[in-house]
Amino acid sequence: MHLSESAMMDGANPFEFDGPVPVDHVIDRQREADAIEAWTREGQLMVLAAPRRYGKTSLIHKVSSEGKRNGLVVVTADLFGVASLADLVLRLERAWAQYTPERLRPTVVKILAAARAGVSISGSGFAVTMADSPAADPLSALRVILELPTQLAQREGERILIVLDEFQSVAGVPEAESLIWQHAHQHLDAVSYLFSVGRPDIVPESPSGRPVETLRLGRLPVTELHEAIKKRFVAGNRDVAGVLDGLLTAGEGHPQRTMLLAHLLWQEVHMGAQATDDHWEAALTMALRLVAPEAQATMSGLSAGQRKVLRAVAEYGTPMAARALRTLGLPKTTAQKATPHLVAAGLIEEMSRGWRVIDPLLARWIRTNYGTRA
Repeated sequence: MHLSESAMMDGANPFEFDGPVPVDHVIDRQREADAIEAWTREGQLMVLAAPRRYGKTSLIHKVSSEGKRNGLVVVTADLFGVASLADLVLRLERAWAQYTPERLRPTVVKILAAARAGVSISGSGFAVTMADSPAADPLSALRVILELPTQLAQREGERILIVLDEFQSVAGVPEAESLIWQHAHQHLDAVSYLFSVGRPDIVPESPSGRPVETLRLGRLPVTELHEAIKKRFVAGNRDVAGVLDGLLTAGEGHPQRTMLLAHLLWQEVHMGAQATDDHWEAALTMALRLVAPEAQATMSGLSAGQRKVLRAVAEYGTPMAARALRTLGLPKTTAQKATPHLVAAGLIEEMSRGWRVIDPLLARWIRTNYGTRA
């Protein structure tokens, strides 16, 4: 990233936007963290649903951190793009290797060794097993690692929470989803499951019909964002009172995009200085440059009709506005067919009044580059 001389930083930037944020920087998610921990101890099955970049992983880290202090073992597996049963085994094996507390590692090692399925959290794991024995059965290995939390809980008396992040990816792996649900229903008195999904329009349901607690992450409240962002700027001896409302308006409560804008504004304002409109415009311009490659890729990946609907929502707040249909040459039937696809892709969402693009910077980029309204 190239910055002008006036944009040089005076101290560490406190706004992280390119990954999960530190636990102590999570804004306004304590109620959600408390709910997950309470449901875990009650033996509930849980679903956490939110669009991409809404802070699901950051919330999970918060639950894990607070759970450790309260005697809760939390094992989190990232299943994004999982491709096969063998890949799933490797993801779960890696999760146990990373998150098993030291006091429990000897027991976990013994349980896995006794199963003789080639799964391990120390030394050679299932990848080596497959290399040495091409005929190794990933389904048997998966059963072993799915039975692990129950056996561990029974031996050690520990309460365990298994978090399966990006669980929707499992749908493409034959047998995996049904097997996971089967194990999730066993011994809920000691082991709970949290299924985290990036498709808020499709929430997984238990095949058995057992109730599942669903938690949908929304956008962050303006009041809490205002207070948190202002506090960090003040701590860095920077005054952003004059432009903070503009930043919050542009971010629309979107967690990651708001942090990106705050990060870029911090870089524009010297320590001891007061943010001006020029600082804010420079930060916003840089934000649009940063999102441009992703925005272009998003647009290129859509059909002509889908692009028109996305533009209509970005500019007019609905794909069915008469002016949008006329200006963009968008037939109503095309709009009706394309809209569900954009919802499923996590690009747009319906509100009480109209529609909006989930990513406010994508919407602004579209209006800036393809605007049809004065």
